[in-house]
Amino acid sequence: MKHLLFIITALLILSCSDKKKQVQDEENAEEKDTIVSTDQYFSEEKLEYDQEKTKSIKREHLITIKDDKVALQEVIVDKRFTKEADLFVLDYKYPYLNEDTNPEFKAFNDAFQEKYLNIEKTENEILDDREMLCDSINGSIQKDKRIMNYKVYQSKNNLLSILIYKENYYSGMKHSTYSFDCLNFDLKKQQFLGFEDIFKPGSQDIIFNKINSIITTKINQGELYYNCWEITKGDFGVYKDNFVIKDDAILYYFDDCVICPSYTGTYYVSIPIKDIMDNMIAFSETAEVS
Repeated sequence: MKHLLFIITALLILSCSDKKKQVQDEENAEEKDTIVSTDQYFSEEKLEYDQEKTKSIKREHLITIKDDKVALQEVIVDKRFTKEADLFVLDYKYPYLNEDTNPEFKAFNDAFQEKYLNIEKTENEILDDREMLCDSINGSIQKDKRIMNYKVYQSKNNLLSILIYKENYYSGMKHSTYSFDCLNFDLKKQQFLGFEDIFKPGSQDIIFNKINSIITTKINQGELYYNCWEITKGDFGVYKDNFVIKDDAILYYFDDCVICPSYTGTYYVSIPIKDIMDNMIAFSETAEVS
């Protein structure tokens, strides 16, 4: 489902904001149908420049945010896979749990290999994408690019939270797009944890409403959240497991155009744990001190 959403994002990346706000902004939509004056043209140039600037800030924050890789270097080994073909380039940096430290880490590595390093499946997806985008890339000599990297955080000693972030360049498209996967892994039990393992039963609506409350507050404060919108229940159903636990907060990550266009906002919503502690299963069940 997320792969399909990804393709749609690439096609609509320049217009997703208008789609979300068309009911509220009918007057603005009508203005777009009028002839653009010279003054308007230069205003649109400036707007595009400002959007590129904020997009760059947004991306820079994602890449430079600190994680716990240094502290976990005996547990996690950086791995890299690259491949260049006629139509695409793959450049993956990914986590590998050191099986010399603990042979049971193989459970994580095997699952990761199956989900993210199935290169034949990735190649087929890229070729399918190019067919769907053929009108946009007709005659283009550019290559599609798939760039993957990660951040890792440790909570309560035995719980690893891993953010997988993927930058995707579609040949012939003006902007790259970002998508995210989050993995929470219990090092002691050797198992992946989802929403139901972290939150108590009946917590979905509470977390959903909390995320939207934070988004609305950010929008009303201005800052970089212009043209953002609340998440829908349908999208939350897709992304409810897409969180990492970092310090005293839970960070929910969303792909481009799910809550914000590519040029504004941030890629995540940070929820202080103290605000939702009553809805969380005690960490002691999944993160006992060794």
